[in-house]
Amino acid sequence: MLRILDKAELAAEHPHMGPLRPDLSPTARILIEGRYIVIYEPMSYGIFVVAVVYGPRDVENWLD
Repeated sequence: MLRILDKAELAAEHPHMGPLRPDLSPTARILIEGRYIVIYEPMSYGIFVVAVVYGPRDVENWLD
């Protein structure tokens, strides 16, 4: 869990570091840490974490 938080803090300093995922939303980006995926939206003050999901799930079910 700490590695996920560390990666999210890094993304807050560099909000556009994760790859875009327009299939989730026009500005959604993701971070991968181990088997977990952090879905986030860049904001003017950093990032907004939408979800942390277990990676092996189907992409269609990430936000269910």
